[in-house]
Amino acid sequence: MKNTSDLIPEFEKLFRQKLQLNNCKLRKKRQENNYEIITPAKDIFLMYWSEFPDVNLIYQAVGVRTQQTSVYERAIRSHISSSLSSIQENPHSETPLLVK
Repeated sequence: MKNTSDLIPEFEKLFRQKLQLNNCKLRKKRQENNYEIITPAKDIFLMYWSEFPDVNLIYQAVGVRTQQTSVYERAIRSHISSSLSSIQENPHSETPLLVK
C-alpha cells in the first residue's frame, strides 16, 4: 500500500511539471513540507501542509496584488487540486493509495 511518504515525491514531481507550464518556479524551503512558488510577475505564494493531502496556499504580500496575481493564484490552486487527484486516482498503481 502506498502511504503519505510515497505520495509526497509523486505530488511534488507532478506539481512541479504543471507549474512549469505557467513559467512558475517551485522552491523547497528548509522547513519540512514548506514550498515557495514564484510567478513570472514576481508574486510569491507559500504552499505547506501539516497533514498531507490537506495542502494550504497563501499569497505572500511582497508588492501590489494585481489582476495577474489572481490569475496565477487560480492556476496554482488548480494545479494543486489536479496533482492531488492524479496521485490519489493513479490507474497505473498496483495497489490502492492509502492517505492517512
